[in-house]
Amino acid sequence: MGVEDQPIRSIIVDDDKSIGDVLKELVSSKQVFVKVFSDGHEALEFIRNQPVDVVITDLMMPNVGGLEVLSLAKTMNPDSIVIIITGHGTLETAIEAVREGAYDYIKKPFNLDEFQIAFDNAVEKIRLMRKNEECLQELKAACDQLIAIKQAYSEHEKEPAVTQQKRARLNFFSTNLPNLELLRKANEDQQRLFERLRHISRLKKDGLLTEREFKALKTHIIKGLEMFSNH
Repeated sequence: MGVEDQPIRSIIVDDDKSIGDVLKELVSSKQVFVKVFSDGHEALEFIRNQPVDVVITDLMMPNVGGLEVLSLAKTMNPDSIVIIITGHGTLETAIEAVREGAYDYIKKPFNLDEFQIAFDNAVEKIRLMRKNEECLQELKAACDQLIAIKQAYSEHEKEPAVTQQKRARLNFFSTNLPNLELLRKANEDQQRLFERLRHISRLKKDGLLTEREFKALKTHIIKGLEMFSNH
Protein backbone atom coordinates (compact mmCIF):
# COMPACT_ATOMS: atom_id res chain seq x y z
CA MET A 1 0.00 0.00 0.00
CA GLY A 2 1.44 3.36 -1.07
CA VAL A 3 1.30 6.48 1.06
CA GLU A 4 -1.53 7.81 -1.12
CA ASP A 5 -3.67 4.81 -0.15
CA GLN A 6 -2.97 4.88 3.58
CA PRO A 7 -6.01 6.16 5.48
CA ILE A 8 -5.88 9.43 7.40
CA ARG A 9 -6.92 8.87 11.02
CA SER A 10 -8.71 11.91 12.43
CA ILE A 11 -10.91 12.87 15.35
CA ILE A 12 -13.26 15.76 16.04
CA VAL A 13 -13.70 16.78 19.67
CA ASP A 14 -16.58 19.11 20.52
CA ASP A 15 -18.93 19.04 23.51
CA ASP A 16 -21.76 19.80 21.05
CA LYS A 17 -22.06 16.41 19.34
CA SER A 18 -24.36 17.75 16.62
CA ILE A 19 -21.57 20.07 15.41
CA GLY A 20 -19.10 17.18 15.44
CA ASP A 21 -21.46 14.99 13.42
CA VAL A 22 -21.96 17.69 10.78
CA LEU A 23 -18.21 18.22 10.41
CA LYS A 24 -17.62 14.48 10.21
CA GLU A 25 -20.16 14.17 7.41
CA LEU A 26 -18.39 16.98 5.58
CA VAL A 27 -14.84 15.57 5.61
CA SER A 28 -15.27 11.79 5.83
CA SER A 29 -14.20 9.80 2.77
CA LYS A 30 -12.82 6.43 1.77
CA GLN A 31 -9.30 7.60 2.64
CA VAL A 32 -10.24 9.69 5.69
CA PHE A 33 -11.40 7.96 8.88
CA VAL A 34 -13.19 10.35 11.27
CA LYS A 35 -14.40 9.69 14.81
CA VAL A 36 -16.39 12.22 16.85
CA PHE A 37 -16.12 12.74 20.61
CA SER A 38 -18.32 14.98 22.73
CA ASP A 39 -16.41 14.03 25.88
CA GLY A 40 -12.79 15.16 26.21
CA HIS A 41 -11.85 12.27 28.49
CA GLU A 42 -12.99 9.74 25.89
CA ALA A 43 -10.99 11.58 23.24
CA LEU A 44 -7.84 11.46 25.40
CA GLU A 45 -8.31 7.73 25.99
CA PHE A 46 -8.69 7.12 22.27
CA ILE A 47 -5.51 9.09 21.49
CA ARG A 48 -3.55 7.09 24.09
CA ASN A 49 -4.55 3.82 22.45
CA GLN A 50 -4.44 4.91 18.82
CA PRO A 51 -2.40 8.01 17.91
CA VAL A 52 -4.14 10.02 15.21
CA ASP A 53 -3.02 12.12 12.25
CA VAL A 54 -5.47 15.03 12.36
CA VAL A 55 -7.20 16.41 15.47
CA ILE A 56 -9.97 19.00 15.36
CA THR A 57 -10.83 20.17 18.85
CA ASP A 58 -12.92 22.89 20.43
CA LEU A 59 -10.78 24.98 22.74
CA MET A 60 -13.24 25.53 25.58
CA MET A 61 -14.95 22.34 26.79
CA PRO A 62 -16.10 21.09 30.21
CA ASN A 63 -13.56 19.06 32.23
CA VAL A 64 -11.01 18.56 29.42
CA GLY A 65 -10.07 21.52 27.24
CA GLY A 66 -8.58 21.72 23.78
CA LEU A 67 -5.08 22.45 25.12
CA GLU A 68 -5.04 19.10 26.92
CA VAL A 69 -6.14 17.34 23.74
CA LEU A 70 -3.43 19.20 21.81
CA SER A 71 -0.72 18.29 24.32
CA LEU A 72 -1.52 14.56 24.38
CA ALA A 73 -1.96 14.33 20.62
CA LYS A 74 1.48 15.85 19.99
CA THR A 75 3.02 13.68 22.71
CA MET A 76 1.66 10.45 21.22
CA ASN A 77 2.38 11.49 17.63
CA PRO A 78 4.62 14.55 17.13
CA ASP A 79 3.66 14.64 13.44
CA SER A 80 -0.04 14.94 14.20
CA ILE A 81 -1.80 18.09 13.01
CA VAL A 82 -4.10 19.81 15.48
CA ILE A 83 -6.63 22.48 14.51
CA ILE A 84 -8.25 24.49 17.29
CA ILE A 85 -11.83 25.77 17.11
CA THR A 86 -12.22 28.93 19.18
CA GLY A 87 -14.68 31.69 20.00
CA HIS A 88 -13.80 35.37 19.87
CA GLY A 89 -13.33 35.52 23.64
CA THR A 90 -10.59 32.86 23.56
CA LEU A 91 -8.63 34.11 20.55
CA GLU A 92 -5.50 34.84 22.58
CA THR A 93 -5.58 31.33 24.00
CA ALA A 94 -5.92 29.92 20.49
CA ILE A 95 -2.85 31.86 19.38
CA GLU A 96 -1.00 30.46 22.38
CA ALA A 97 -2.09 26.97 21.29
CA VAL A 98 -0.46 27.59 17.90
CA ARG A 99 2.75 28.46 19.71
CA GLU A 100 2.41 25.16 21.57
CA GLY A 101 2.19 23.17 18.35
CA ALA A 102 -1.31 23.61 16.94
CA TYR A 103 -1.31 23.78 13.14
CA ASP A 104 -4.09 26.35 12.85
CA TYR A 105 -7.20 27.72 14.52
CA ILE A 106 -10.70 28.49 13.24
CA LYS A 107 -12.80 31.23 14.78
CA LYS A 108 -16.48 30.74 15.54
CA PRO A 109 -18.76 31.24 13.79
CA PHE A 110 -17.19 29.67 10.72
CA ASN A 111 -18.70 28.43 7.47
CA LEU A 112 -18.31 24.88 6.25
CA ASP A 113 -16.13 25.89 3.30
CA GLU A 114 -13.63 27.47 5.68
CA PHE A 115 -13.52 24.31 7.75
CA GLN A 116 -13.19 22.11 4.64
CA ILE A 117 -10.19 24.11 3.41
CA ALA A 118 -8.43 23.94 6.80
CA PHE A 119 -9.06 20.19 7.06
CA ASP A 120 -7.96 19.48 3.48
CA ASN A 121 -4.74 21.43 4.06
CA ALA A 122 -4.04 19.34 7.16
CA VAL A 123 -4.65 16.08 5.27
CA GLU A 124 -2.41 17.19 2.41
CA LYS A 125 0.38 18.05 4.84
CA ILE A 126 0.12 14.60 6.46
CA ARG A 127 0.40 12.94 3.04
CA LEU A 128 3.40 15.07 2.11
CA MET A 129 5.15 14.15 5.36
CA ARG A 130 4.47 10.47 4.70
CA LYS A 131 5.78 10.77 1.15
CA ASN A 132 8.93 12.51 2.38
CA GLU A 133 9.49 9.79 4.95
CA GLU A 134 8.96 7.10 2.29
CA CYS A 135 11.50 8.79 0.00
CA LEU A 136 14.03 9.05 2.84
CA GLN A 137 13.60 5.36 3.66
CA GLU A 138 14.03 4.39 0.00
CA LEU A 139 17.17 6.52 -0.23
CA LYS A 140 18.59 4.98 2.94
CA ALA A 141 17.81 1.47 1.67
CA ALA A 142 19.49 2.21 -1.67
CA CYS A 143 22.52 3.63 0.15
CA ASP A 144 22.79 0.57 2.39
CA GLN A 145 22.50 -1.77 -0.60
CA LEU A 146 25.19 -0.01 -2.59
CA ILE A 147 27.50 0.12 0.41
CA ALA A 148 26.94 -3.62 0.93
CA ILE A 149 27.80 -4.32 -2.71
CA LYS A 150 30.93 -2.18 -2.57
CA GLN A 151 32.05 -3.78 0.67
CA ALA A 152 31.46 -7.23 -0.81
CA TYR A 153 33.67 -6.37 -3.80
CA SER A 154 36.29 -4.89 -1.49
CA GLU A 155 36.30 -8.07 0.59
CA HIS A 156 36.74 -10.07 -2.58
CA GLU A 157 39.78 -7.95 -3.39
CA LYS A 158 40.96 -8.55 0.22
CA GLU A 159 40.97 -4.95 1.39
CA PRO A 160 40.98 -4.27 5.15
CA ALA A 161 37.45 -3.90 6.59
CA VAL A 162 37.99 -0.27 7.68
CA THR A 163 39.22 0.68 4.22
CA GLN A 164 36.18 -1.02 2.65
CA GLN A 165 33.76 1.01 4.74
CA LYS A 166 35.54 4.31 4.15
CA ARG A 167 35.74 3.76 0.41
CA ALA A 168 32.10 2.69 0.25
CA ARG A 169 30.83 5.79 2.03
CA LEU A 170 33.17 8.25 0.31
CA ASN A 171 32.21 7.00 -3.13
CA PHE A 172 28.48 6.49 -2.61
CA PHE A 173 27.39 9.61 -4.49
CA SER A 174 30.25 9.41 -7.00
CA THR A 175 29.61 8.56 -10.63
CA ASN A 176 32.62 6.25 -10.30
CA LEU A 177 30.87 3.48 -8.34
CA PRO A 178 33.43 0.63 -8.39
CA ASN A 179 30.89 -2.12 -9.09
CA LEU A 180 29.57 -0.31 -12.19
CA GLU A 181 33.02 0.85 -13.27
CA LEU A 182 34.37 -2.69 -13.23
CA LEU A 183 31.34 -3.90 -15.15
CA ARG A 184 32.18 -1.44 -17.91
CA LYS A 185 35.81 -2.48 -18.32
CA ALA A 186 36.17 -3.95 -21.76
CA ASN A 187 39.19 -6.02 -20.78
CA GLU A 188 37.46 -7.93 -17.99
CA ASP A 189 37.88 -11.68 -18.45
CA GLN A 190 34.93 -14.03 -18.67
CA GLN A 191 35.70 -15.77 -15.39
CA ARG A 192 35.42 -12.52 -13.48
CA LEU A 193 32.11 -11.70 -15.18
CA PHE A 194 30.68 -15.10 -14.28
CA GLU A 195 31.89 -14.58 -10.72
CA ARG A 196 30.09 -11.25 -10.50
CA LEU A 197 26.94 -12.78 -11.92
CA ARG A 198 26.98 -15.37 -9.14
CA HIS A 199 27.73 -12.64 -6.61
CA ILE A 200 24.79 -10.37 -7.48
CA SER A 201 22.54 -13.46 -7.51
CA ARG A 202 23.55 -14.11 -3.90
CA LEU A 203 22.95 -10.46 -2.98
CA LYS A 204 19.49 -10.62 -4.57
CA LYS A 205 18.70 -13.81 -2.67
CA ASP A 206 19.82 -12.20 0.60
CA GLY A 207 17.61 -9.18 -0.02
CA LEU A 208 20.49 -6.73 -0.55
CA LEU A 209 19.39 -5.90 -4.09
CA THR A 210 15.96 -4.96 -5.35
CA GLU A 211 14.57 -6.66 -8.44
CA ARG A 212 15.25 -3.50 -10.48
CA GLU A 213 18.87 -3.20 -9.29
CA PHE A 214 19.50 -6.90 -9.89
CA LYS A 215 18.19 -6.69 -13.46
CA ALA A 216 20.27 -3.58 -14.18
CA LEU A 217 23.50 -5.16 -12.93
CA LYS A 218 22.71 -8.45 -14.64
CA THR A 219 22.18 -6.62 -17.95
CA HIS A 220 25.63 -5.02 -17.66
CA ILE A 221 27.26 -8.38 -17.00
CA ILE A 222 25.47 -10.16 -19.83
CA LYS A 223 26.50 -7.42 -22.24
CA GLY A 224 30.10 -7.99 -21.18
CA LEU A 225 29.78 -11.74 -21.78
CA GLU A 226 28.24 -11.09 -25.21
CA MET A 227 31.32 -9.05 -26.13
CA PHE A 228 33.48 -12.11 -25.54
CA SER A 229 31.15 -14.42 -27.47
CA ASN A 230 31.22 -12.07 -30.46
CA HIS A 231 35.04 -12.07 -30.64
